[in-house]
Amino acid sequence: MHKNRVDAARRSDELEVMAAKVAESAAQLKQIQDAPVQETRAARAERGNPFAPPAVEGVKMIESSIAHDGIQTLVRRYYPTSFSSPSFLSGSAKTSKSIAGKAALPALVYFHGGGYVLGDVAQYDTLTQQLAERANCIVISVDYTLAPEAKSKQIFAEAFSVYRWLCENGSDWGVDTSRIAVGGDSAGGNLSIAVGLSCKAAHVRQPCFQLLLYPVTDYTMSFPSIEEFSSGYFLTKAGMEWFRTHFLENAERASDPMVSPHFADVAGLAPAFVVTAGFDPLRDEGEAFARKLSAAGVAVRHVCYTDMIHAFVSFAGGIEAGLEAIEESAMELRKAFSPTLS
Repeated sequence: MHKNRVDAARRSDELEVMAAKVAESAAQLKQIQDAPVQETRAARAERGNPFAPPAVEGVKMIESSIAHDGIQTLVRRYYPTSFSSPSFLSGSAKTSKSIAGKAALPALVYFHGGGYVLGDVAQYDTLTQQLAERANCIVISVDYTLAPEAKSKQIFAEAFSVYRWLCENGSDWGVDTSRIAVGGDSAGGNLSIAVGLSCKAAHVRQPCFQLLLYPVTDYTMSFPSIEEFSSGYFLTKAGMEWFRTHFLENAERASDPMVSPHFADVAGLAPAFVVTAGFDPLRDEGEAFARKLSAAGVAVRHVCYTDMIHAFVSFAGGIEAGLEAIEESAMELRKAFSPTLS
């Protein structure tokens, strides 16, 4: 078990060795705020991620498209090795309810990070494989529309619509629709929370759980860790401002409770597991959101990896604590899907 792992947001005396190397390497690259969006996306795609989580042999991936509200959203669905229904794994659109009832597994709807501007499901392929296998669930990884091509309201509406579609139609993909969780990292964590808030506003059934990996919860950027780790720790304050400019319709939108759930009424949201990192600009707002959930009567568990940087789970192929956080997340998902394990 990682020794620098506590239930309060704080930093170790120094970064873990590999986390420090990732942060140093990132600081040497052209910074995202210094280039056009398309150039940054292309550079990231070309560079790839040499420290991505290891692939999981035997996890089946099927790429699909969800038609909803007049648009199409690409998703990748990942089936753990324990899932053995040939009709689902063939990609069949429909399956009889009797077969679905026998084969159904719980699902995690996963929203990737990248500040709402970068990232896609392909870049998260091995992380979602890991979660599917370790949590023994189907993972639905959502390739939502990015900013600036879309702004916050459109992206939130798309994510909520995908979630509702899965609640209504997921059984056709082998999903036990009574056990659907949402989760994501960074901006994806923010989007997961937005789905829960949208469910609350529309009187739609909440997800059964929220997996929130270093989530964005305050776009006003008012917490002390924003300044404490403003540069040199992979995610920078200037980069966050760049993301925010592309994502939000206007500056005033930053204080909207849907965009910044730090200001929202969170009573009634799903139980949550919140992971933060000690050297992350988002550290303090992640912990504050966990406290906010708890104060509102929502079951929540918060863990801070005190010698880690933002996005360390995405570097689990090189940073051992990343794999530990994936396993711990999977454990929390298993408990949420099977309450008797709690």
